[in-house]
Amino acid sequence: MSRRAARGQSAAGPHEGETLTTDYAIEVENLSFSYPLTPVLEDVTLAIPRGDFVCMVGPNGGGKTTLLRLILGLLTPARGTVRVFGRPPVEARRRIGYMPQHAQLDPQFPVRALDVVLMGRLSARRFGPTPRAEKARARAALDEVGLAAYAKRPFAALSGGQRQRVLIARALACAPELLLMDEPTANLDPLVQDEMVELLRELNKRLTIVLVSHDVGFVARHVRTVVCVNRQVMMHAAQEITGESIRALYGHDVRMVEHSHSHPH
Repeated sequence: MSRRAARGQSAAGPHEGETLTTDYAIEVENLSFSYPLTPVLEDVTLAIPRGDFVCMVGPNGGGKTTLLRLILGLLTPARGTVRVFGRPPVEARRRIGYMPQHAQLDPQFPVRALDVVLMGRLSARRFGPTPRAEKARARAALDEVGLAAYAKRPFAALSGGQRQRVLIARALACAPELLLMDEPTANLDPLVQDEMVELLRELNKRLTIVLVSHDVGFVARHVRTVVCVNRQVMMHAAQEITGESIRALYGHDVRMVEHSHSHPH
């Protein structure tokens, strides 16, 4: 998808009092990245407009998670540039919410749902007692994912889908404009996945969302834009994704997963 075409899509507004400097949430130009002796991404260029709902797909080892980490500023490109809202990622981190694939959180650790969400506010405050305003923001994030009544519930006592929602609330606690998610629907049953989709659609009304998923059927039915990542990158409108394009990406046929509890886009 060209930048010119992308400009026609819906866009979310800037933070209050901030000048809108670009139509894009993410801009990547001529980017290459390698781990020692292992090339991962080569000459990647893409532009994701504000307000888009994007899914990255591709084979294991193709570079999806690495690309997310470059957008977050956790890795530095060997060549090329990354901009988030027109700025280097390290300058835009407070505008990004991130839900990693494997949260570094022991589900048996004796912590409440509210405490997990408050972890998303650590960068916004100093050490010491948690101010009431911070707790209020954390409770608001829980309310947004439909778990306000579970604030005092032990994290270990929650279902898999509820834990995922708490982790999304943790990412929302910093009041981001861009939400990056790595496999948010992994290991969830189809009904819970569909409930998650409805939540993400609602969040997309005010946030740009970029997620990684291996569920090609989910991708084709629920997002606007698909970013195919396999060392290089191609962007497509979701309706353009076909079995042939997926076969070219993965090098073999991939079953288009269908869910029995789906909702029309």
